[in-house]
Amino acid sequence: MHKVQFLYLEENDKDLIVSFAIDDADFGVKSLTLLRTLFFEELLDEEKRGVMVSFEGDEVEQDHVNVLNRISINGDEVEITSTFRKYQLDLSKIDESEKEEMVKLLHKQNHDNRFTIQIA
Repeated sequence: MHKVQFLYLEENDKDLIVSFAIDDADFGVKSLTLLRTLFFEELLDEEKRGVMVSFEGDEVEQDHVNVLNRISINGDEVEITSTFRKYQLDLSKIDESEKEEMVKLLHKQNHDNRFTIQIA
């Protein structure tokens, strides 16, 4: 389970971003990012649409389209399932208000039901 130090949330005319800063022994932190690019998504092939998942330093995800399939939130525990990986996160250091904002942004990213959101 990856311990999340802080969240970065961004919503603008082009992008919806949920990024988790995760403890890393070598670099201090690295990011796991969920990115939905609304600006030009309609120009993409069907399989490249949706929320892209990238984990800093993961070469598989840099060479292939890694799409979010499911996110499960149970208190401080979050499980993210993508095309190639499953990530388990510990959000115990994150304020409740930030978690609420994260959930709102995830729902916006999922405006077309391309992935499953499960909240326990």
